This record gives sequence, structure tokens and C-alpha cells, in this order.
Amino acid sequence: MTISYTDALRYARDKKVVLPEEFYLLDLNARQYATTVSKLASLDQIRTVINLSNKAIESGSTFHEFKNAIQAEGIELSPHHLENIFRTNIQSAYAHGIWTQQQENKANRPYLRYSSLTDSRVRPSHLALNNIVRHIDDSFWYTHYPPNGYLCRCGVDAITEAQAKKQGITIDDELPGVQPDSGWTTGPASYGKQLNEVLDQKIADADPRLADELIKVRDEMLISQEANEAIVKAFEPMSDTSKQVNEAIVDRVLESKKDVEPSAIRMLTEFIKDDEQALTDLLKTSVVKNDKPIVDWMKRSFDSLMLIAKNLKSKITGNNIKGFESFNLQKGNVIGIQTPTLFKTSAEAGKSITILDMRGQALDLSKINGLNGALLAPDLNLEVVNITGDEVVLRKTNELATRLFVANNALFNLY
Repeated sequence: MTISYTDALRYARDKKVVLPEEFYLLDLNARQYATTVSKLASLDQIRTVINLSNKAIESGSTFHEFKNAIQAEGIELSPHHLENIFRTNIQSAYAHGIWTQQQENKANRPYLRYSSLTDSRVRPSHLALNNIVRHIDDSFWYTHYPPNGYLCRCGVDAITEAQAKKQGITIDDELPGVQPDSGWTTGPASYGKQLNEVLDQKIADADPRLADELIKVRDEMLISQEANEAIVKAFEPMSDTSKQVNEAIVDRVLESKKDVEPSAIRMLTEFIKDDEQALTDLLKTSVVKNDKPIVDWMKRSFDSLMLIAKNLKSKITGNNIKGFESFNLQKGNVIGIQTPTLFKTSAEAGKSITILDMRGQALDLSKINGLNGALLAPDLNLEVVNITGDEVVLRKTNELATRLFVANNALFNLY
């Protein structure tokens, strides 16, 4: 049975399981697997199945929903083949999260032990790898970290050096001469070490016109992978305070019964921090450079969160918009906020700020377990309608700001 992302969160809550930070980047990790689909006649079908598979992972769709989406596109594949595609992508996504977590803890557990099942269904080549112990940085894992084939059920345990020595570290001469299943190219440990060999082989075998199209697909996937890596790198490790905020957001997601993109939860956790900088810097640069994959992720993530905490008030108030205080405001100016921006009431004295006509233009953080303030939407234009010694009144406007300026790491436009 396949469960949705929200159901997985709810299950973890019920079992009091503490989820690693990597779990909240599941959608980004899934995108890093540039997969080609065999037995499809056309390039468009390959694109369609890959996109629907990734979408299913991001939204937590069931296999039945994925199968119906494929059939709606007029693509005919056997249920068995579709299930292979669906479950393999999910396996790869979770395996990448586990691999990343093991890498982060390798100072304490520097060895890995391969673990295969030993029942009648296990493939002999996979059983031959059972109980192999090698250092986590050993090149063996670049080629043999599971999954090592379609519907592979193998796993890897991280163990201490003492445990590795007690069991026995596998020497080179004892490594079995087996490889991952035919047609299987990459596991989570090998990501970044090689291009998608299956796609490269398709390019080599195709006629020139199709090869050109396949090269475009490969290049698009590489751009997407680079964008996802940049987003993941911009996320700071969660402090205890951030973990509490993250848990509050998860509680609200579960209460709303809406599926949101996992990385959207992490995005909101970052933006609520007073000292957040890395993610804002990344998005600020991406907006200026028109880096479409990153900008699209930002907007998609924000829209996903709007499903659970959309602001329904026409007027919102506070005294602090991040990066806003250093700008000399003038009545009639139009300020364009390009990235999600925290607006709240701060303990420090400052001008009272009122923003009008804001229904549906921000995340109401009070809906997320009583958090303070709002997160203003990207691409939001605000006109200065009144300013006094102790108050600023802004109004959402359709008039576009045209001149860019940067204040305290937040990106604005000024008309």
C-alpha cells in the first residue's frame, strides 16, 4: 500500500518518530534522479511519465492515482511496468534521504553494512552483497548502494567502527563480482558522480534528430538538479527553535488535511527566522538572474502553503518588514517585494506599519499554531499611501515597481 506524504507524517506522529531534516526535502531529492523510461515509443511519452512520476512523489499520490494519470494521457503500459516506475522513484527518493543522513552522522558511524532480505524472493546477486561492511566513503557504495534494481528491498545500516571491526570489514578480495541489475544506473551514493548512463546510451543509439531532442531533455534535467542542489545548500541546519517551528507547521499541515510540498515546510521554517539570510540571498540572486527552476520552486512552494494558511484579512499590521527599515519611504512610491518577506510585530520600537488590500496576498502565521505575523507573497507591489512620524500605510497595488534596490539582504523594487 502506498500512503500520501501527509499520511506518512501522521504515522510518524502517532508512533512518536522523530523525522530527519532530509524527510522535509523529499520532493527535491526525488527530482535529482534523472530517470528515463524504457518501453515508451516517443520522447513526449518519456517526458510525460517522468513528470507524472515526480509529481506523484511530491504530492503523495497513490499508485492508483498515478496509473489513472498515465492512462488519461493515452499512454498504454502494463500495470506491472507502471508499478516498477512508481515504486522505484519512491525508493530512490527515500534512499537519498537515508544516504544524506548517514553522511551527516559519519563521524559517529563511519561504516556501512549492506542488508538484503534472505527469503525466497531475493535476487541471488543482491543476496551475495548481504553483510558486506565497508567504510562510508569507500567507492564500493557509489556503485552498490541500494536500491540496486527495480523493486529492490535491500537496505544499508550505518554502524560504528567498533561494530565494523567486530563483524569484520570486508576486504577487496572478498567482494563478490556482482553488479546492480541490468539497466539500473545510479543509486543515491553515486548521484553527482556520473551522468544518467541510460539516457546517454539512448542519445548514442538515436538518429541525429532524436538525439538532439534527448540532449535537450538531459540538459533540462541537469539544470533542474543544479537548482535543487542550490536550494538544499541554502537551507541552514535546524536549531532547536527551528525544529519547534517546523513541528508547528507540520501540525498545521496535518490538521488542514492538505498535501504540501515537503520542501515548502522547510522554506517556511527558514523564512520565519529573524536571522535567515542564505535562502533569501539565493532567491534574490535567482530573481535577478531569472533562474527559472529556483524561482518556480519558490512560487510553487509559497502557493502550496497558501492552501493551509492564506491570509483572509484585508488589513494587516505590524512594525517590522525584514529589510524595510533602512529605506527612506516617500508617499506615492511603489515598492515591489520580489521574495517571500517576513512581516511581524517586533519587541523593538518602530513605526507602525499597516498594509491594506492584503486578502489572499500573504501567509497568516497566526494560523500556524499562533506564530507571529505574516509572510508576504513574492511579486507583491505596495504603494506608500500615507506616512507620518510614527506610522506608514501601504496598499497592495497592481502598479509595478520598476527600479531594483536591496536592503539588508531582502530584495525590493522601487517605483
